[in-house]
Amino acid sequence: MKIINTQSGFVKACNVEIPEIYNRRFKTGKEDLDAMFGGMGFLPGMSFTLAAGPGTGKTTMLIQMLELLERNGKNTAYVSAEESIQQLAFTCKRLGVRSVNVANMSVIEDIFDAVKKNKFDMIILDSLPALTTRKKLRGRQLEEYLSNYITTKAKELECVVGIILHFTKTGTYKGSTLLPHSVDCNIVMNKSKDNPIIREIEVTKNRFGVSGFNAFMMTDTGFDFEKVEMEVNPNEAPKKKGKIAQYREMVLQVIKEQGSADLPTITRILECSIKAQSTLRDLTLQGMIQKEGRGKEAKWVAA
Repeated sequence: MKIINTQSGFVKACNVEIPEIYNRRFKTGKEDLDAMFGGMGFLPGMSFTLAAGPGTGKTTMLIQMLELLERNGKNTAYVSAEESIQQLAFTCKRLGVRSVNVANMSVIEDIFDAVKKNKFDMIILDSLPALTTRKKLRGRQLEEYLSNYITTKAKELECVVGIILHFTKTGTYKGSTLLPHSVDCNIVMNKSKDNPIIREIEVTKNRFGVSGFNAFMMTDTGFDFEKVEMEVNPNEAPKKKGKIAQYREMVLQVIKEQGSADLPTITRILECSIKAQSTLRDLTLQGMIQKEGRGKEAKWVAA
């Protein structure tokens, strides 16, 4: 039997018993998405933030992530204090999401009463600035209360809680950094400067796994959650070709073989109009193809 000396406040690491809950992690089933969270899965009771600018795809990514968990037998919910359930349902329909529970709620105590009643495994709170409390608190006191309440209740109910944060135009958090310091994991998402359909996602803190960087493509039907290899410096070691490079090669080959191609043709090949427009734009900027004509009559030919 191991004897632990607690008088000094210190314990040998080898003598610390790891709680059973650490063996109950769960994953989305998408390898590249799970890798973003360290590859080991979500630990029940953990909390995380996702911060990004407007129109980046925060809601899209998280709702799709919840749907993946639902398919794996988890009970999830997306709670918005900003959008009605009709708006949320419309977004879900566009993304092919069917099983995620949605609600329009803002009072934090009511939200976690519902978490307890429904035994949710994961919920998303959209967003921190819109959350309220039954207590008469404002400003810094309100932020402190919400931060403590969310992280405490997450652990108490063993529910993974994700909170959406917003960025200002200067790229800083709206509000203080109190919640990001309190949660277990922080994620930042930005639009790629090189390609408008790529989202660069960085995990800046993860208490239960490694931190890292991933890039996913966001199409008109949401994220595909397959890692995109970003282009590297030519002096660096070569990497496996990513999806963007593959799309460019496919489009360029079709144009060369057929002599020209229009947007509907490229859209059919890539199965997405946004991918088609982006790939044509990239190849044009690189001087590999050129556009002839306008509007519906426009075609692209090899330069």
